[in-house]
Amino acid sequence: MSFLKIKDPSKRDKLVAEYIKTKNKIQNDFRSERLDEQSMYEDFGKIFKPITEQQRKSSKKIVSKFTPVQEAIENMPAQQALPWDMPQPEALPDAAAVAPAKHTLPINIGRIADKYLRASHGKSGGHSYYGLKDKNGQFYIGKDLIEIDGNDLVLKGKRYRGTQGLWQLIRMKQPEPGFPTKEDVKNYGEIMVEADAIRYPDNPDRPFKSKSSKWNNFIKPIWDEYEKKTKQKANGQKKKTQGKGFLPSDPNALCERLELLMVSKQAGNTGLRNEIASICDELLRQKILCRDAYKN
Repeated sequence: MSFLKIKDPSKRDKLVAEYIKTKNKIQNDFRSERLDEQSMYEDFGKIFKPITEQQRKSSKKIVSKFTPVQEAIENMPAQQALPWDMPQPEALPDAAAVAPAKHTLPINIGRIADKYLRASHGKSGGHSYYGLKDKNGQFYIGKDLIEIDGNDLVLKGKRYRGTQGLWQLIRMKQPEPGFPTKEDVKNYGEIMVEADAIRYPDNPDRPFKSKSSKWNNFIKPIWDEYEKKTKQKANGQKKKTQGKGFLPSDPNALCERLELLMVSKQAGNTGLRNEIASICDELLRQKILCRDAYKN
């Protein structure tokens, strides 16, 4: 509004005075309202302070109780309930593809085991007896069930430390440079022998051969050492049975001979232990006798 357009001085002065009065009244009313609000907030703060303080303390206690749980979750290994067909944040060794299995991994699988279990066995190389097989959510090496606890492998009650080197031997066509260590190779060889995963079931004297570098670098030395120990054991058995006649290879004849020796031993005849042990060893080698029966 322009007061200069009012030519009458008295009217102009009156309008200016009313304008200033109205402006000051609005400012005073606004200031008073703000002071009243501030006073009200201060009164509310005094009234509700015990309640808000108690809520703050309660919240702090609840958070402190859940902090250890949160830390435990953050430090847990990779959760294994993830489907095998989910993409991984890092490339798998040997450009292995993700297995299309429909089931999920057990909850106690560690990060290293999870990484290599997701590798497709078709890319991990070699005959299936050289590595891990999955049957309906259970894992086998050879014909033996093997447990996976964290990153470790447990075969027939014995635990093998699940390093990257051991897992690469089990799952990869060719381990990466720098893997595995001597301990990894030793454990892998023991697993292969203990699970009887190198020989043909119907021909124990014949190993699973291939032209792969894995066979030449790892499997063949394991087989050669196994064959060497087997021959040494056989020669030792022959020495024990010297003077007691040649052991037949026919399992029926061996069983008949063993039965006669056991009856004779129960009758009090001593000195038969070596021949009985030799026959049991041969029956065990031919898989006529299981290990539990052999021990008994």
